[in-house]
Amino acid sequence: MNDGRLSDAALSVFPEPIAIVDRALRVQKANTAWTTTFVDSPLAEPSLAAALAKVLSGETTRAEVTLETRSAEHTVTIVPVPDGDTRAALVHARPVPVREPAPRSRDERLPATLLRRVLDRLPVTVSLIDAEGRSVFSNETRARLLGAAATEERESGTRALLIDPADADFVREVEARVLATGTEEIITSDVPTALGTRSMFFHLVPVEGEGEGERLVLCVGQDVTEQLRAERDLREQQDFIRQVIDCDPNLIFVKDDCGTFLLANKAFADIFGKTAEEIVGQHERALNEHARADGFLSIDQQVFATLEERTVEEEILWHTGELRWYQTTKRPLVRPSGEVHVLGCSVDITTRLETHRKLEEAATEVERRAVEAFRQAEAKAALVEELDQKLGIIETQHQEILTLSAPLLEVAEGVLAVPIVGAMTQTRAEEIMHRLLAAIVERQVANVVLDLTGLETIETHTADHLMSIVRAIRLLGADAAISGIRPAVAQTIVELGIDLSGFVTKRTLRSAIFSREVARSAALARRR
Repeated sequence: MNDGRLSDAALSVFPEPIAIVDRALRVQKANTAWTTTFVDSPLAEPSLAAALAKVLSGETTRAEVTLETRSAEHTVTIVPVPDGDTRAALVHARPVPVREPAPRSRDERLPATLLRRVLDRLPVTVSLIDAEGRSVFSNETRARLLGAAATEERESGTRALLIDPADADFVREVEARVLATGTEEIITSDVPTALGTRSMFFHLVPVEGEGEGERLVLCVGQDVTEQLRAERDLREQQDFIRQVIDCDPNLIFVKDDCGTFLLANKAFADIFGKTAEEIVGQHERALNEHARADGFLSIDQQVFATLEERTVEEEILWHTGELRWYQTTKRPLVRPSGEVHVLGCSVDITTRLETHRKLEEAATEVERRAVEAFRQAEAKAALVEELDQKLGIIETQHQEILTLSAPLLEVAEGVLAVPIVGAMTQTRAEEIMHRLLAAIVERQVANVVLDLTGLETIETHTADHLMSIVRAIRLLGADAAISGIRPAVAQTIVELGIDLSGFVTKRTLRSAIFSREVARSAALARRR
């Protein structure tokens, strides 16, 4: 009996008002007949509420009350949900028929042959069952479902059950109860038929026979297999879509034009420490403080007004108190009915922004250190000049000290800056090359920047020395760049016809260092 549960499809095809009610007297499910018959909920009626309380508490397994509405009188039957769970009850409201005047003569009744043809054309199974459980009438629809069993039923007079064999005893109990109490019953079953296993919905109604005191059970069955299959397929499709969006680490959500959430994935719900189901139905202001929520809603309204996509960077506060940055794209989602919603997708960019900030700080620090190194070099040069003035007798020796002052500065990981101040002689070039090459090997330097900011003049032999140093650097596998060429020095280089086209040159030490860092980052990315 499908565990005794009424499916949504079974509820929808039932012609009379029927609903599932919980302990709080709230309607959990209801068919169309219920919602159209009872515009105002009848559950507050004292007699009906009292009967519901008895069934829901387990005090009784069945209750009936009479309920009067503006349009008709109903007999309301209340039973526990068939799976035995007394926390919910099935409420069936059966209209009390208005007795029509008896026909004036037997000739005015519908002819039996015409009635038979009408019943045979119905898309539902119709049968009459007597007190002994025998079938006294079946329409053609039932015969088609029974197949060969229908012929056997007619020939032997033994009733063929159009029901799951495992439910046969239960069905007979229900039929006996219908005959004994005069009340209606509803059952569902997966039925083996000539057309294969079908899901059936049966409505059992007591009727009076032609004989005195004779009572029969009218059993009307409807095949709801396709409806149940469509319902199952829809659930599976919804579950599949839910799994897909819940696997996405980005935030996905849908809101209506009032700011109420209609859909959210797990990543979005995690921000608020809730489940996706708890987010649905919540307003934006219920999840975020009003000032922040108003900012989000303002972007929504722009999308509704223009029907165009909008992308913004915004801060979102987690339930843990952490603030993170997201890049959110919102676009209009137009439903077939014409109703417009906002579909949003947010990507966490906190790490990206933090990396960018650190890169800017590192560039600033490199520039500061380069300036400081240059300042120190200038200070040393000034000191040497002062000593030269005071100690004229050792001017040549001090000049040598000056020319040998070419510090090796590690301005970044794997980057060595060499500010060159003063003249460049053969001796000084050899000394610089010796120290520089040793430092490249010892410190595993990948990039060397020769800064000529402090070089006031240049001659052919000076350029040759620099080229020799650069070639030696390259032989050790490091990259070399030249920075800080002053305008006067550049003019002299052109006039002397010195060819520096094969060398990397940068305007300032900072730009040279920055380009080395960018190149190194790109190389690391390619290796990954």
